[in-house]
Amino acid sequence: MCATDEHGTPIELNAMKQNMKPEEFVKKWRGEHARDFKNARISFDEFHYTHSNKNKEMADYFFNSAKKKGYIYEKEIEATYCPKDERFLPDRFVKGICPFCREKDQYGDSCEKCGKTYNSTELLTPVCALCGATPIQKKTKHFFFKLSSFSKELEDWLLKNKNLQSDVVNYVKNWIKDGLKDWDVTRDGPYFGFKIPGEKNKYYYVWLDAPIGYVSSTVSWAGKNKKNWEEFWKKDAEIYHFIGKDIVYFHYLFWPSLLSSAGFSLPHKIPTRGYLTVNGKKMSKSRGTFILLKDFLEKYSADYLRYYFTATTPNNTTDVDFSWGLFEKKINKELLNDFGNFVHRALTFANNNYGGQVPKNIKVSKNELFLKKINALPQDVGAEFDAVELKRGLEKIMEFVRHCNKYFNENEPWKKIKEDKKKADEVVYLSIKAIATLSIVIEPVIPDTAKKLQDMLNLKNPEWGVVEPNEKIKKPKVLIEKIECKTEQDNFSKLDIRAAKITNVSNHPKADRLYVIQLDLGFEKRQVVAGLKKNYGQKELEGKTVCVLYNLKPAKLRDVESNGMILAADDGENVSVLFAPKAKPGDVVTVDGIKQAPANLIDFKDFEAVKMEVIKGKRVSYNKKELLVGKNAVVVEKVKIGAKVC
Repeated sequence: MCATDEHGTPIELNAMKQNMKPEEFVKKWRGEHARDFKNARISFDEFHYTHSNKNKEMADYFFNSAKKKGYIYEKEIEATYCPKDERFLPDRFVKGICPFCREKDQYGDSCEKCGKTYNSTELLTPVCALCGATPIQKKTKHFFFKLSSFSKELEDWLLKNKNLQSDVVNYVKNWIKDGLKDWDVTRDGPYFGFKIPGEKNKYYYVWLDAPIGYVSSTVSWAGKNKKNWEEFWKKDAEIYHFIGKDIVYFHYLFWPSLLSSAGFSLPHKIPTRGYLTVNGKKMSKSRGTFILLKDFLEKYSADYLRYYFTATTPNNTTDVDFSWGLFEKKINKELLNDFGNFVHRALTFANNNYGGQVPKNIKVSKNELFLKKINALPQDVGAEFDAVELKRGLEKIMEFVRHCNKYFNENEPWKKIKEDKKKADEVVYLSIKAIATLSIVIEPVIPDTAKKLQDMLNLKNPEWGVVEPNEKIKKPKVLIEKIECKTEQDNFSKLDIRAAKITNVSNHPKADRLYVIQLDLGFEKRQVVAGLKKNYGQKELEGKTVCVLYNLKPAKLRDVESNGMILAADDGENVSVLFAPKAKPGDVVTVDGIKQAPANLIDFKDFEAVKMEVIKGKRVSYNKKELLVGKNAVVVEKVKIGAKVC
């Protein structure tokens, strides 16, 4: 079961960036997610979505069940409110410093670094993510779920359920020990989510209805298959949730308590994984620093990515790094040289010397070590996969592959066929039997390759367990292609340069040469400090659309916060801002042929490594290619050709 998680403020923000309604935005991505999963060879009995009528019904069901049992109550609170935008700010519309670990630039619901949750009112030095203004606290009424009432039950569950990851359980126990706070399950409108029944402008917090999507997906599946979904959730099924470590609090505390309040079974296992990083840096949807699966699969087989992740992801919360160099090594050395090489050599030998016929009437001693290893493989690997030890299961497969290569090399069937035909027959038979078994146990990892191999072996509807090869095999084909990855990242691709409209220019209170400039990026308002006072009057800049280095680390310039940098060109005599007159606020500045993969946040030295200059026609180039916003050029004024961008 799976569902696209479609509610909450990240969706609103991303929809705003694309000038779409949230409903249209999630519908578009729902289809694209389903396509990507299919192309990655991930299949579901049910692929649902949380912005559905079924999920609304189930959210009301859980809320009302908890309310009837006294686990929901209403109280007046102070919530974060932006006086400039005249609205309450949901969690992702507020940024500040984590009140626990002091990590900067965190959202108003939870910290990406320490994993703790909190209310947006607890953030230190909060700012409105929409306009950059300092929010205030304003009274409103919210509904709360009595999470504190479940402390003992949660402790017992964590102690008794030995299937839960010990590294996470110890972490969660500390939260319970510190004392659980009741959970605010309300958000004030406007908010993209489900309205609470009987309330005018109150919505369920996304983290109430998001995990309920697991249940509504089951309801959808059950309806199609004439199953009883309540029996499924309350006693028949073992529930596994595969999650990332950043949502441990929700899945080990909130969700089990909510399930219990409605009389549902608690999860059997919650395999919890670390972050996926690229070359050591965290991937983040909200910050736009990620590799699109669609782009990856246009160049490489889904099997290669599946193999890499299985081979590098342990059954714990350790972060997994995607490295192009290691990816190339894993595919070429392990899949190609070890697995592909053995399969090709053995099947080619059988095809050339036995006419594609598998040797018949072979009597192999029960004590034959290789036969024992072949017959034990499905059970050994299956036990690891059942325990969600996928990496360990693959390691057993590849250890067996290396043994297969050793067996084939040491027994030298190309010699035995002339000297000892009976022994050669046995070697070929056992090698093909090993390949047939491999084609089944490795199918969960590399399904396309396994299916091709099963087709070569004429295996029809093979099942897990002891496998006998068919009597006839087809001419072998190449299964694994050698890959070459370009591991070097162009410096420009690390930059996130955006078009921004200047809405206000004011004098810096403590510096005669500096302006404090307010920017509109379409999806966000920002403030920067710029040394442009000598070159531009305030009215010359206001209303202009300029180029801003969006992912530069924030800094304080003479005690005033600067979040980004307006780019300009300097020829030694004159300075010109980089203008994008035909761009919309928020549009990305690109260079043809360079794929954007901006870093999370960069230092000024990272920007300095990118040498941009002014060329003919008052345009700007990097490596002799123009900077563009869409199809339109970035331009400058009053500077000479060769002026450097700074």
